Amino acid sequence: MSFLHLTAGAERALIRIRQNASEESAETTLFAQLLLGLLEDEGHAAEILRVAAVGEAALQTAVPAAAQPLVPVLEWQRNLVRRADQFAIELSTDGITGTEHLLLAAIDLDPYTAELLGRFQLTKTFLIAELSEAPEELHVSDAEFVQIRPAEQGQIEAAALARILDASANRCREGLRVIEDYVRFHLDDALLQRELKQIRHTLTQTLRYMGQSQWIPSRDSLRDVGPLGALASERARESLMDVLRASFKRVEEALRSLEEYGKLIDAELAVRISECRYRIYTVEKALETVVHNRQRLEQCRLYLLVTAANCRYTPEIVIRNTLEKGVDVVQIREKDMPDRELIAYGRKVREWTTAARALLIINDRPDIAAAVGADGVHLGQDDMDVASARRVLGGSGIIGVSTHSPEQARTALFDGADYLGVGPVFVSQTKEFPELAGLDYVQQAAVSLTIPWFAIGGITPDNLREVQFAGATRVAVSSSICQAPDPRGVTAEIAGRLRSAAEAAAMAATRNPPQ
Repeated sequence: MSFLHLTAGAERALIRIRQNASEESAETTLFAQLLLGLLEDEGHAAEILRVAAVGEAALQTAVPAAAQPLVPVLEWQRNLVRRADQFAIELSTDGITGTEHLLLAAIDLDPYTAELLGRFQLTKTFLIAELSEAPEELHVSDAEFVQIRPAEQGQIEAAALARILDASANRCREGLRVIEDYVRFHLDDALLQRELKQIRHTLTQTLRYMGQSQWIPSRDSLRDVGPLGALASERARESLMDVLRASFKRVEEALRSLEEYGKLIDAELAVRISECRYRIYTVEKALETVVHNRQRLEQCRLYLLVTAANCRYTPEIVIRNTLEKGVDVVQIREKDMPDRELIAYGRKVREWTTAARALLIINDRPDIAAAVGADGVHLGQDDMDVASARRVLGGSGIIGVSTHSPEQARTALFDGADYLGVGPVFVSQTKEFPELAGLDYVQQAAVSLTIPWFAIGGITPDNLREVQFAGATRVAVSSSICQAPDPRGVTAEIAGRLRSAAEAAAMAATRNPPQ
């Protein structure tokens, strides 16, 4: 038997009891065996017991099995887990049942356990206070919720509704955890993880006020026919993305079920579930975009913005020479060039960048980008929105967005941007800004963004070290190369320093892998 809503430690404890219970010579109750198993494990319950100085010797004094009525192990386990599930839902934000909740359930269900642990001040009241999690600030206020339970329904229908809602809540919670693990451990994306956590907390709070703890008694995992019909496609995954996509569908379907059946309890609370579902759609879109285009941008370090009027030499000389020396991305920034001329020019640059295996980005004009076969478009804060640009450019096109604050970065990410411009860092010779985002914003981006981003604004070989020290691994430049007497030399210097820093970071990561 496997319980997907249990932590690994909690499941180990139950497996150990089932194994021990097969021995006819067992002289302790199932609850005593549970306590001994929890103490031996490395879970949260073991920490609680050790801090309270509850040792094995004390637990061995538990009442002998003969003093309690004989209960089948599976029935005992079912009752224990149901009560532990209730405590997990009531006391934690993710609702996952751990060893600490098994310990609390044992105290609640067995007076002998309660009396024994009470000698060490481990009472039900103390543990509830100890395990309660204060929820983070939610998008909804607790005051808006009213706890309403199913009414005016027959006993059979009410039980069926409880089973449906309980199963959907479990599927949703499990799927969210899988998605969060991908974002946290594979993408290391703080913004997406924070959004997922807020969704999970909002959902948990909403379900709590819908009376989720009252659904547990209707749960019957052993007789659930659902697992018997599992398809072969559900038993295998080919990649991390397969796991991610399956989990999104699982969460979205579960939320839809919670929303529809939740209307039988309270329509307003069902609306909250609907809001969570649409937020999940937004996160799914952002994740698909991030994963799809991240690889194309992963090795890009030096981004050159070219305006013909800003070039000491012709744009062709600047672009072709700098591509040879390490430019990875070229952006054509021509606000006043006629469309026909811009398309002809763009097609030439497309040939040069293709030969150099570099990316071509067009500033502000997704239609021109599509016409010349460019890799993507770059948008400013006052330009076309990302969704509109995506409709013109197509799903595979790269879209970058200029951002000047963490709030703008978050908005751009969830709008579907593939990369960000972070700045202006210093005073720019090509564009005026009312204020500088400065190195502070670069530092914030370095710790919160894993989507590719380029520090931009007045960056030169002289101040590059400051930008790198603040955390930037990619930079976008214009005047320092385009107006230089030796564009090739400046490009080689900046590209070389960026490449050296990336190689040093990769080597350090190899020597000191994350724990």
